[in-house]
Amino acid sequence: MKKTFYIFILFFGLFTTAKAQHCSWDHCSVIILDVRDSLTNKIINDLDIILTDSIGRPYTSKWNLDNYKETSIYQRTETLKFGQNNGNNYPKHGAYNIPFGVNSYMLLVYYNNYPEFNKNGTDKIFIKDNKGRYENISLTFDENKIAHMCTSNSIRLDENELNETTIKIKLKKKK
Repeated sequence: MKKTFYIFILFFGLFTTAKAQHCSWDHCSVIILDVRDSLTNKIINDLDIILTDSIGRPYTSKWNLDNYKETSIYQRTETLKFGQNNGNNYPKHGAYNIPFGVNSYMLLVYYNNYPEFNKNGTDKIFIKDNKGRYENISLTFDENKIAHMCTSNSIRLDENELNETTIKIKLKKKK
């Protein structure tokens, strides 16, 4: 009888664990930006993009720094900072590459690391060109543009869903 009980517990444990791990991006959301020159429509590289609250304060979290991962989109900082997805061209050997949204700027947000994130729908994206080519801008965005990585309408698998979710931004050159 004990043996049957232990076998039951083993199978129950395996079944619940298998069901719980349906996606490697559990509880993760992403904001994707396609930032281009307003005249040439070319992608603009090397921008500094951060997510701020409604009055322009950058979101920060020690969790972000402590859980830094080797990908082109993660930044080693406490600030919610977007990184440009270089796809398979990321120079670090063995680094995880994001196979969708290549050349876009992305920010991954985990459900537990930014408790104030998008609480009232007035968060802003602040874009700064450190090279001084383009005007700095701050803009609010539609919360429907925050994509959940593990859903039936996955941006990872559906190009149309990816295009609908991506925030398209045109920057003007400084005069």
